[in-house]
Amino acid sequence: MRILGRTERRFVIAILVTALIPLVASILIARAVITRVSATAYQPEFGAHLERALGVYADLATAIKQRMRAEAEAIASTEELRRAAFAGDAAALDPALEGAFTRFPALVSLRVEGCDGALRRARDRGRAVDPETEKTLTVRRALERSGAAPGEVDACTERPDEVRVLAATFATPAARFGELEGAQAFAQAYHQLVREHREEYLDRTYLRTFAALIGLTILMAVVAGVLLVRPVVRRLGRLAQAMRPVAEGDLSVRAAIPGQDEVADLGRAFDRMLEELQRSRTRLEFLRRMSGWQKVARRLAHEIKNPLTPIQLAVQECHRRYKGGDAGYQRVLQTTLEVVEEEVGSLRRLVSEFASFARLPRPALEETDLGAFLREQAERLDAGGGGEGSEPGGDNWVGSVDLLFDLPGDPMPALLDREMFHRALTNMVRNAAQALRDAREPRETRETRETRETRETREATDGEGTSEARALWGHIQVSTRVEGSSYVIDVDDDGPGIEPSVRESIFDPYVTTRRDGTGLGLSIVKKIVVDHGGTIDVLASPLGGARFEIRIPRAGTPEARAALVEQRRAAEEDEGTVASVPSLR
Repeated sequence: MRILGRTERRFVIAILVTALIPLVASILIARAVITRVSATAYQPEFGAHLERALGVYADLATAIKQRMRAEAEAIASTEELRRAAFAGDAAALDPALEGAFTRFPALVSLRVEGCDGALRRARDRGRAVDPETEKTLTVRRALERSGAAPGEVDACTERPDEVRVLAATFATPAARFGELEGAQAFAQAYHQLVREHREEYLDRTYLRTFAALIGLTILMAVVAGVLLVRPVVRRLGRLAQAMRPVAEGDLSVRAAIPGQDEVADLGRAFDRMLEELQRSRTRLEFLRRMSGWQKVARRLAHEIKNPLTPIQLAVQECHRRYKGGDAGYQRVLQTTLEVVEEEVGSLRRLVSEFASFARLPRPALEETDLGAFLREQAERLDAGGGGEGSEPGGDNWVGSVDLLFDLPGDPMPALLDREMFHRALTNMVRNAAQALRDAREPRETRETRETRETRETREATDGEGTSEARALWGHIQVSTRVEGSSYVIDVDDDGPGIEPSVRESIFDPYVTTRRDGTGLGLSIVKKIVVDHGGTIDVLASPLGGARFEIRIPRAGTPEARAALVEQRRAAEEDEGTVASVPSLR
């Protein structure tokens, strides 16, 4: 058997003391009251009055019985009833029997029988006797053929052919006899107490009763204390066990304390604290890695950008200066010029993305209606054909997908930097569109694809098959909902999805699943979302492809206030850095 712990012992003792103090006080008060009451109650006059009351009740019961016998005698003395009892027609008894019920209301039933017990005629009042509320008495009288006065039924033995038996059943309220029986029982108990040393009886009886009550109270207090405190102690031990790995740096553990009491609230608060710590640690690690990646991107942009212009100018100069007549060599120069210009353009675009990634500004958060903002983005994408978010190279990707915004009409206040969040949302939708494009044409060359997409865009503009042209690559759906203290924005597509093995690193810079991607778009998106105090995850979509789930804290929540505080702190650091730069004058 498990020994009680210190907390359990203290809890049991507290319950025991709390139960015993009022119990002992009640015992002392009850003892004093009983002593005084017994001294007042056990007096000779009480016994005499009880005996007289019992005599009155007994006389009342005797009077009721005598009245019923007298009424039965009166019914049996009726000449009409006597003649009908010996007549050959049993139906002749009905008037006489009916008349008896009219004269005597207490009558329940009348039976006329032969000496052999055979029933000649019977009559009753029309309702059964209720044993709970009525007491009955049956009186049997002998009817003589000769007309003699009714007598006892013993005459049947001597003259069975000359005698008929009248059985009359009467009813009276049972309360009168119940009071008599209760008074008799009370009187007997009283006299017994008086006879058997009332003080000794009271002392021993109540002493034993209170001793048993105290023992039962102690036992129940111990059992109740154990039953009540053991679950609490077990959950506190579970919480303490969860704290040990946290002290060693493992923030993935959760106490998961069940219940609805303060201990459960403490466990839930502990789990929320761990979630916040883990989220903060993940955010700090991500921002630290982003800072390192941004430095790399800055260096790469600088190192790659500088030689691009000289390379392009040198090749163009060679092409321009050649005046020879060798057509083959002229074609080689022309092809070289086109390849170099195309690749230099690709490198410039890559350098531009590196530079954009390296110069990500800090968000300027202000309270905005997220629903209205998303509706504006839907109109902007639909009207601008991709606009700023178009695919590099000018591809009108919005016209090649079926883009649907599913947004609620209720206000959704949140802290947003409108321009940065527009960039994040456009990157997300563009990324989904490019994934749909790559899944549709895995082997198609870029030149052929660009030529076909230009033609399809022209056809869509001319109005030929508009709905079909918009659904060439697939479907993209942007929806939002409220979940707890956050707004959830889902960007779903019906493309090939993202393998689970890649989901953990998909937001790292330079990690991409596209053949022409740089791996910076999703990193920029996550950086913007994290700066807004939110999170972003990649899941499987109900449409069959990938789902990017963005969670943004609602305005006024602790997460939103923390993001605002972080923005102000970062702004103060930036101001301090600028102030520390020496003047160049």
